[in-house]
Amino acid sequence: MSVRGGWGAGLAIGLVAWSLLPGGGAASVAAQGVPVGTAQNAVGTLVVVRTDGIEHRLQGRGPLPLFDGDVLRTGAASQALIQLRPGIPVALNEQTTLRIFSRWEKTGGTIRIVRVLRGGVWAKAGDGARQLEIETPVAFAAARDAEVDVKVAADGQSALTVVQGTAEFGTPFGICAVRSGTGSVGARGSACTAPQPTNVPAAVSWKQAVTQ
Repeated sequence: MSVRGGWGAGLAIGLVAWSLLPGGGAASVAAQGVPVGTAQNAVGTLVVVRTDGIEHRLQGRGPLPLFDGDVLRTGAASQALIQLRPGIPVALNEQTTLRIFSRWEKTGGTIRIVRVLRGGVWAKAGDGARQLEIETPVAFAAARDAEVDVKVAADGQSALTVVQGTAEFGTPFGICAVRSGTGSVGARGSACTAPQPTNVPAAVSWKQAVTQ
C-alpha cells in the first residue's frame, strides 16, 4: 500500500485507534527490545517514558535509544532532537508530548509513526523506506521525501507547514495535498483548510537551537 494510495484507510484506522485507547495509544506492532531510533540532543530536559513506566532523562548530547511505544516529553524551555531509523530527524519543541510507533506494510516496508498529543514537531522524511506519519488528536499527515512542521494546540487544532516537498494532511472530513511553502489547519469536526502560502522561516525558526 503506497502512502498516497492507502492514505485514507490509514487515516481512518489511526484516528479510531487514537480515540478508543486510553491516552491515545495503541499496541506497538514491534516488540520493545529493537531500537527504532535514538534521542540525540536535548536543550533543557527530554523525558522518555518506557512502556513499563521507567523514565529516562536526557540533558545535552545523547545517544539514548528509543523503542516503539516510548512516550517523549519536553517541558518549558526544553527542546529535543531524535533520529528515527533509517534516518528521519524529528525535533520536539517545548511543551511537547508524543509517542513513537512503527507499522510494517508488505509493499511499503516500515513506516514510523509519531503521535503528537500537544506541542510541536519538525521532521524530514526521505523517499522510499524513509516514510513518516504524524498523527494528532484531530488530524493526520503523511510525508515522504518532505520536510514538515506540525503544531498542536491544547484543543487539538493542528497546523501543518510544508517546508519542502509535498505532504498529505487530513481529518475524517477531508484530505489536502499540501505543497512546499504552504500550510493547512485541521480542527475537530471540520475538514482541513485549503493550503495557503505561509511564512516558512518563521514557522520553523524554533528548531535552530536543537538542530545546530
